Amino acid sequence: MILLAAAYFFFSSPVLADPLPSTQLLTLNQEESTLQLQTQEFETLYRTDLVPDTCYRQETQGTRTECRTENEQRCDTRYEQDCNYRSYPVCQQILRPVCYPQQVCHTVMDNVCNSRGCQSVPRRVCQTQNQCRNQWDTVCHNEQRYECQNVPRTVCQDIPRQVCNQVPNVVRVPYACQRPVQVPIGQKLTLDTIARVQVRIANLREIGARTESLTFTLNQGEVSLSATGIPLIVRILEQTQDLRRTSATQVEVDARYLIEILPLEQINGLSSIGLTQGRLESDRIEFQLKDLPAFPVKGHLLMVRKQALGGQKTIVNSDFEARNIVIQGGTAKLMLAPFGVECVKKRPHGISVRVFPDLEALKKGLVNTDILSKIASGGAELHFEDRP
Repeated sequence: MILLAAAYFFFSSPVLADPLPSTQLLTLNQEESTLQLQTQEFETLYRTDLVPDTCYRQETQGTRTECRTENEQRCDTRYEQDCNYRSYPVCQQILRPVCYPQQVCHTVMDNVCNSRGCQSVPRRVCQTQNQCRNQWDTVCHNEQRYECQNVPRTVCQDIPRQVCNQVPNVVRVPYACQRPVQVPIGQKLTLDTIARVQVRIANLREIGARTESLTFTLNQGEVSLSATGIPLIVRILEQTQDLRRTSATQVEVDARYLIEILPLEQINGLSSIGLTQGRLESDRIEFQLKDLPAFPVKGHLLMVRKQALGGQKTIVNSDFEARNIVIQGGTAKLMLAPFGVECVKKRPHGISVRVFPDLEALKKGLVNTDILSKIASGGAELHFEDRP
């Protein structure tokens, strides 16, 4: 069985050369470089062997006495004296007079005379009189009496008792047996990924060769770039990755990077570009500047007009892009039209021009974003006052 498994492994797995690394460092001293990366995924092959083992079965051998404690509830009736105040009605007969009005009528004779003579005429006379009689009434009220009586109460308690039974005696009996085990016999290649990475540094000639390195890593068929702990801003200008499967177990990746590296000391040394000899023309501001830096910058213009009676008026207080500066023979021209100013009169003006790194532009394609916290917030500044 072992020989068959080994033969299967031999014929199912290709003969592999030493694999390439999955991570490589690229030193920034050449304009164009090519790297090769490789990752391999394997499946472990197993065979099943039977090894001696001891197994157990359950057997019944006679009986055994098993006892347990059970609680039996016993209840008794006990009499307890219960004393309380209780209300009882007490009634008595009372004789009282009861009077009520009654009409009493009788006949009287009136002597009535006329031309014929006199005669007696009967007339009914009624009057209301109170008639009284004695009547017995029952009058009741409650009286409180303190009484005691014996009240039955049931009292229960648990009394433990031992109960024993005869139960089957089950024991574990060992016997010889075999059990299967999985034994690794080798590995089978399931996926072989090879990446060819072409890297071009767009501005290496301007900044010169560097000793720092970038890290390229191949993971799950994708190439990634990282730059950690180096004083450089690394930006990806262009990037393409093409993946193709050449066989059931092999994948090839072609990756191309066009990158730009900007030394941190060059960005933080922006103040050394020297903004000097500023002057105001009717439609522009001019100053001396050799050249704009090779990295993205922006600026800010503050221009105020001095009033004849004192005080000042702000003419421009706005940011501008680097493209707004035109350099001709060392003289930089910043046109005022983009700021909404067509022409200025010759009056005293205070002018401040500042050029500083454009962090938003530097973030585009940035690999090591943590380097942004190390960029100085200042830049090159020029302050002057123009008088007619």
